Formats: sequence, structure tokens, C-alpha cells
Amino acid sequence: MPLTALAPGQRAFVTAISGGHGMRRRLASMGLTTGCEVVALISRGQGPVVVAVRQTRLALGRGIASRIDVEPLEG
Repeated sequence: MPLTALAPGQRAFVTAISGGHGMRRRLASMGLTTGCEVVALISRGQGPVVVAVRQTRLALGRGIASRIDVEPLEG
């Protein structure tokens, strides 16, 4: 499921990041890599998606966030 589908407060693991090398490198430099845990903080119908990653908050545009696949954590 894409990162944009997470509800606020929901935790998930990043399973894949599709996109160009530059985009993946940029996200990696911010700490967002395959296998890391993310927590959705703000995810409304429009506007950026705000997530917590490794004790940092990131605001991602919806286009980029839709290219990040996650697997929600149970419980």
C-alpha cells in the first residue's frame, strides 16, 4: 500500500521506494530507506504527508509519498 493510504498515528515499515536514482538518494539522505519504520502524523486529502522517521519529521509531497510502498504494523 502507498504511504498516502496510512491513517494518522499508524505505523508501518517501508517495503519499496519506486522512482529515479536521484529521488531514492534524496530520501535516503533524509533517513527514509527500505526497511525503516515510519509513523504517519498528517495525511489529509490534499497537501503534504507528514511522517516521523528515525526521530525526525518529514513533509513529503503526495506524488513522492505515493511512490513509497509500506506494510502496516499490526497492533
